[in-house]
Amino acid sequence: MKKQLLMFTALLLLAAGVQARIITPAKNQVWWGYFSENDFSTADLTIGTGKAMTLMAAIYVPANHEQLGNANIIAARVYLASNVVSTLSGLKIWVSKTLPQKASDADVVLSTLGTLTAGANDFKLRSPYAVNNEGFYIGYSVKSTTGYFIRSGGKDAPNAFLVGNPEEGMAWTDLNGNGLGKLAFQILVQDGNFQDNCVTVDDFEQNVVVQGQQVNVPIKITNQGANDVSSISYTIGTDGGSTTEEKTVSVGPLALNGFTTLNIPFASDEQARKLQKTFTVTQVNGNPNTAKKSSGQGFLISVKKKQSVTPVIEEFTGTWCGWCPRGIVGMDKVHEAYGDQVVQIAAHSGDIMAISEYQPVINTYTEGYPNSITDRRYVADPSYSTLVATLNKAFARVAQGSIDLQAEWSSNFKTKVVFNTTTRFSYNDDDGQYGIAYLLVEDGLTGTGSNWSQTNYYSGQTVGGDMTWWCQAASTVTGITYNHVVVAGWEALNGVNGSVNPTIVADEEQEYSYSASISGKSLIQDKTKLKAVVLLIDRATGMIVNAAQSAIADFGTAVSTVQGAEKNAQRDVYDLSGRKLSVSQKGINIIRMNDGTVKKVLMK
Repeated sequence: MKKQLLMFTALLLLAAGVQARIITPAKNQVWWGYFSENDFSTADLTIGTGKAMTLMAAIYVPANHEQLGNANIIAARVYLASNVVSTLSGLKIWVSKTLPQKASDADVVLSTLGTLTAGANDFKLRSPYAVNNEGFYIGYSVKSTTGYFIRSGGKDAPNAFLVGNPEEGMAWTDLNGNGLGKLAFQILVQDGNFQDNCVTVDDFEQNVVVQGQQVNVPIKITNQGANDVSSISYTIGTDGGSTTEEKTVSVGPLALNGFTTLNIPFASDEQARKLQKTFTVTQVNGNPNTAKKSSGQGFLISVKKKQSVTPVIEEFTGTWCGWCPRGIVGMDKVHEAYGDQVVQIAAHSGDIMAISEYQPVINTYTEGYPNSITDRRYVADPSYSTLVATLNKAFARVAQGSIDLQAEWSSNFKTKVVFNTTTRFSYNDDDGQYGIAYLLVEDGLTGTGSNWSQTNYYSGQTVGGDMTWWCQAASTVTGITYNHVVVAGWEALNGVNGSVNPTIVADEEQEYSYSASISGKSLIQDKTKLKAVVLLIDRATGMIVNAAQSAIADFGTAVSTVQGAEKNAQRDVYDLSGRKLSVSQKGINIIRMNDGTVKKVLMK
């Protein structure tokens, strides 16, 4: 497997060459690396620039590292891919406190001799490199006659893969977050601080579960000890109070720095509340866990019932993006299959349909195009099949609340839209952190000129299927009609302040009215094709809890519908202290309806 790498715009100790040989660690030595034996299943990935050149690849070890701070580096191990090893030459091992312009600029340089082999190549330094609690880079430089030759594997991790060659015009680049894994590279450490049974635990995301049921919570654990890990024992604590009985699960084996994600079942709480949970690894391989960070924390929300979910797909696209027609087709097919069961938002960037109000969302949730995210939690390619797979997850999840929307024009001039929302939560919270985002989405946008033309890399391709029309079309397509385009937004990333009262009572309704002017929203072409959209956002996680969409009613028509519901007419109004009021006042009002239900309403 290969991937194209995008181009991004001391004391010198020279040692004689050494040959590769497999080095067996002594009693006080450990092979250490972000890349571990557990990463070999994906270690055939090779990256490069697509052309023959010299590249440098490295890892970074931060200062005051718990395991390596007082250690000495004895040797380096370079893993090479079998299909490119014969193309490599001039391999040099180097160590430097700063990223060098070229290998010879490093603090320590070790030239290698002899034939390189597929798999592990070990090179012993002429003298140990003392870390002395300082940060340092260590890696290698190698020349290849092919375009993809730096081996990596596993999942991305901080400091685990840097590549560059400033001397040939390629700046150093940290590849973490690009899906290219970790550099297939390790170092032989002497006198490091390695415990025998040491498993660390990451904090975990908030989860929602219906009372009386349980939910599987993904929790990442990492082996920081010298021994391989084959089992762990754990407990789950609740808000510093009760703790479950210890349970044991098999996990591996996990080599040093190997990690895995466990799906741990968490039972709901008796209270319909948001409570902090602590997951603690108590034992490793049947022995006490020696890790300083043996626990991870997250929140569990136990709700009284499962609310129906209206998923939200945000597709990130642009007319300049040649592969983005895949998203155009995927989104339109989703609408054909699901209709208004799904909120669809095409967020354009860098073209005539881009709006500044949505740029914070784009900046936060995508690093490339085409791309999509559903409910701001499930990232997926925007092809139809992957969108459907993502929607299945979204429909199945448990939401902590719901939101209803009624939208109307504030006057016959249609210059302002009034969003009337009702939110209902299925749990209690004294400090809810929610906000409502308000959007206008339009179908049928079109225009003339090059700014409205869609670049099409599918032209002349033979992929067929859903993309047949685009394969037969020109490389630049004019006359396109764009659907689901977000044309206006108000606080699209986090929601409007005060739109949801932080004091949440299960099954109690909150009403809020938001008036939004469309003055200056020049992207709007046809007001009859607009949809009003509201997103109920959990500000603590950034995720979309639920959503609603509707057509915009003409001025006055929505009001008459509400007034006609006499059985649900307002009966009594109280303030938060329970004092009865003659009329509603600014702020929070407690309203008792004729049918006996109680609502909290925020009056502006």
